[in-house]
Amino acid sequence: MLIDDEALPMARLKTLLLDNELQKIEIVGEFDDPIEAYENIKGLRPDVIFSDIEMPELNGLELAGKIQEIQPSVETVFITGFDRYAIDAFNIHAIDYMLKPVQKDRLHKTLIRLQTLLNEKPTPKNNSTCLKLFGDLRVVSADGQVQIMKWRTAKAKEIFSYLLSRHEKSTSKDTLLELFWSEVDMERSVKQLYTTIYTIRKTLKQYNLHDVQISSLLLDSGYQLQLGNVLVDIDEWTKELNALPNLTKDTYKEHEHVFNAYQNHFLKGCDYIWAESERERLKRMWRQHALQLSRFYIKEKMYEQAITVEKKLQSLDADEELQYFTLMKLYDVLNNVEAVEEQYTLLKQVLEEQLAVEPSEEVTSWFEQWKKTKKK
Repeated sequence: MLIDDEALPMARLKTLLLDNELQKIEIVGEFDDPIEAYENIKGLRPDVIFSDIEMPELNGLELAGKIQEIQPSVETVFITGFDRYAIDAFNIHAIDYMLKPVQKDRLHKTLIRLQTLLNEKPTPKNNSTCLKLFGDLRVVSADGQVQIMKWRTAKAKEIFSYLLSRHEKSTSKDTLLELFWSEVDMERSVKQLYTTIYTIRKTLKQYNLHDVQISSLLLDSGYQLQLGNVLVDIDEWTKELNALPNLTKDTYKEHEHVFNAYQNHFLKGCDYIWAESERERLKRMWRQHALQLSRFYIKEKMYEQAITVEKKLQSLDADEELQYFTLMKLYDVLNNVEAVEEQYTLLKQVLEEQLAVEPSEEVTSWFEQWKKTKKK
């Protein structure tokens, strides 16, 4: 990415980079406005930034510091008409500092250094640390160790959960204050927000979640959470679900894997009002897929597998009548009389205790007819 408020120096640098003899370089973005460059950094994800220093509104040194909060892996090369910034440049870990006009031989040395650095960077591993939001908030380390995160305050846990669940988006301070301190006066609520963010950062360090950063947004307008190489289970599950092939005899094992990966509802143990819509969205996605898988098993006469799916659906949503009815029919196919009766009894009990209603006429009629058939 190239950032310079002067067009001619940026055009010269671009020509030298594209004509270099070391390796093919792709220019992913050119910006004469540093704020616009900052706003596009996450989408473009450059390996290297070549930036001027003296620019209006935000100088290159400040810009590079903010960019490193969003994308710590990015390398920075400063290009400027003044040599007085050299010490400041290296203080923010820039890999090089060149004076305008950039000379071909000098750039060549910089590119050699860049090539070496980029080649030595480790490839992210698949067994990354994962933050779990299905069920309760937990950390699963790369070696598989599971820890339930302990928090100094319930507010810190809730705000971290909120920022984590929307980590790809920025959140304004006004939004956080309205959501979590709507009944507190402005001065006190702002202080409590700052204290809570500080507490969250300390807690992340305690669990060695150094990649997870809460960055202050440009112009001090809010926060954004960056994950680095840390994964989030709801993100990974959604990606896998969306990437599934059509459900066939050759692919049903892949579908089983995704079905089983959903172990509980989103933040199930946390009574957060803001989480309800996301919980329902993920639940609908999982339920729709689970029912598709169950129907496939029934069609293929894989009744035991269908029962496994329906029982999990039942365990996570105990008041859904459909699962009891489907299980009654499946157990009937397998001639398991006791299990059919048990499902109907359980359904009556659950509906009476939770909703104060009786099973539907369809289910009751089926069950009564089934009993008459068995007596014969």
